Amino acid sequence: MEPDDPQQADHYQHGDGTDEIVFAVEEGRVLAVREYPSVEAFAAAVADADYLGTHDGIADLPGVEAFEE
Repeated sequence: MEPDDPQQADHYQHGDGTDEIVFAVEEGRVLAVREYPSVEAFAAAVADADYLGTHDGIADLPGVEAFEE
């Protein structure tokens, strides 16, 4: 799949070992989830980003255990 035509569940792996998975595509916007190989890799990736606090829509979701079989 080409990055300029993202579809739900497309899975990409970055050179640093980070996985990125497309969660949703709607109205030209892409919601993706990234999994970093370590806390250090995450810290390096967000070092230049502005921290905006907790996102209420995500904070209200159940934990991972709610989705386990």
